[in-house]
Amino acid sequence: MMNTIGMADLYKMIKKRWWVIVLVSVVGIALTTILTNYVLIPQYATTTQLLVSRKNVNTQSIEIGEIETNIQMINTYRDIIEDPVVIDKVINELGNTLTGVELQKKIEIITQEDSQIFGIKVTDTNPNRAAEIANLVAATFQENIDGIINVENVAILSKAKANPVPVSPNLMLNQVVGVLVGFLLGLILSIILETRDKKVHDEKIITEKLGWIHLGNITEMTLREVAEEEKKQIVTVATNHSKKVLGGD
Repeated sequence: MMNTIGMADLYKMIKKRWWVIVLVSVVGIALTTILTNYVLIPQYATTTQLLVSRKNVNTQSIEIGEIETNIQMINTYRDIIEDPVVIDKVINELGNTLTGVELQKKIEIITQEDSQIFGIKVTDTNPNRAAEIANLVAATFQENIDGIINVENVAILSKAKANPVPVSPNLMLNQVVGVLVGFLLGLILSIILETRDKKVHDEKIITEKLGWIHLGNITEMTLREVAEEEKKQIVTVATNHSKKVLGGD
């Protein structure tokens, strides 16, 4: 039957085996740092922004209802961008270095609430290629959208530029995760070591948990203490012998 560990016992265990928790936490930081800097491949992201307006059959000014319709159409534009009509042409421009599924995973449509402007965000292992793909997708969408639905104008507000700063992996975030995981593993390891330790470290265990009578303690002495104790005994014996000799004279 497993013994329950109370908060007081847990505190004593942490105080006793703090070095295990610290050691495992340090190992966690070291591993996440190595993985982030030398194993995980950096990802770079860039975004191009577009504004799309539908054809207005009337010559009157655009009303609020028309703007709301344009905002709702952004979901349709997302589907068109991810459709083979755009994806396949972009792949051909890139030299067929990617599959359709791979390219779709790199593309993300960024929308803003109550805005006709949306962005095409591309994430890639190469910042220059990420910018190239984003601009190709925007240009291909601009060229083909008018033949699919009634759209009057597609304006590319800002072209994508290569961003040399990676968006992932995040070293600081990974290190924090490494510390938390290391602390948790160190705590679990400490509990395992404590529960598997069958030695009696305190006389209270004998009297309170086992119900035995405490007869005495056996102290452990170092070699230096043993040598000093032997010297004292030799000196005591010599002193007593001298006293007997002097008393006999």
